[in-house]
Amino acid sequence: MRPLLLCVAVLVAGCDPARIARFGIAPTGAGPRADSLQMGEALGIAQAFAQRYQMTLFPADDACPIGRYFVPDVVRGKKVGLNFCVRPSKTGIQFRVVEGITSRWGPKGDSLRLALGDTLRARFGNVAVVTE
Repeated sequence: MRPLLLCVAVLVAGCDPARIARFGIAPTGAGPRADSLQMGEALGIAQAFAQRYQMTLFPADDACPIGRYFVPDVVRGKKVGLNFCVRPSKTGIQFRVVEGITSRWGPKGDSLRLALGDTLRARFGNVAVVTE
């Protein structure tokens, strides 16, 4: 029994827990011009949130080709990283908020994910915003 508990403990310790919130914006279907305007507006929202939360802009990469931002956060007195990513998805645009390495949201991460979801739903409507 002890070897099994030891193996489980090692596996759990080796995992990097993270809190993740994903919001997808689907195209409106009103044509390419409307979808292009939607993309521009979504980028403006991302930039406004990054500025509001004093996030640092990082160079785009394959995982986050549209926007990649970072700011430190604190969970139970421990420093963690808060990442904000904007990328294309199969259905439109995806916003991804990741707080790692932790199993709980820190104050900045929790505030960002809640406010971002509310803002996207208010602007694009509940039907256009998919929470993953």
